Amino acid sequence: MSIFSRIPFTLAFLIAMGTANWLAGTFTGILPPQALTTWGISHTAILNGEAYRLTTGTFLSHDIGMFTRQICFAAAAIGSYEWLEGTRRAFTLFFSANVLGSLLVLFGVLPLLVGHTDFASDAALFTHDVGMSAGGFGLIGALIAKQQRGWLLLSLALGLLAIKIGIHFEAIADTAHIVCLLLGFALQSILNAIHLRQC
Repeated sequence: MSIFSRIPFTLAFLIAMGTANWLAGTFTGILPPQALTTWGISHTAILNGEAYRLTTGTFLSHDIGMFTRQICFAAAAIGSYEWLEGTRRAFTLFFSANVLGSLLVLFGVLPLLVGHTDFASDAALFTHDVGMSAGGFGLIGALIAKQQRGWLLLSLALGLLAIKIGIHFEAIADTAHIVCLLLGFALQSILNAIHLRQC
């Protein structure tokens, strides 16, 4: 069995990312503002019924640097999980974490930050974001849950995210990374328990 037949979702995702960013204009150096506001995800956009943004924003990057980082991240995170768990599970877990995590952040975490802390202003509710890191961190959480010392590795990952937040906090991205990491860990833990019961 060739590598291409083992990770078809990963390959399709990488091609879709490259195509989406090429068509949107990211390869000129930066994602044009019009493309960001048209396809990116935000609290107000989803509130207005534009649910398609939960998917479209996933394939775009803010600039060519982010695209380079994220295509490597996608290849590593999606590819590793798909190789171990199969295409259907990788597809399902990635988009489950991506969609559920984004909704939890946009309608749970973000309003709390805006309304009750100094970490985010009202502008965060209108800010458009793009990227695949929400689903990617979901798969990282799932991969951690498959390890013998999963809880220890999860604590380490959360600690590293806390350090990043201490250096530079991005309300939507950073909270999405934490929420999706935990969500992926929880979903994989459930799958692990089901597998053990079936054995």
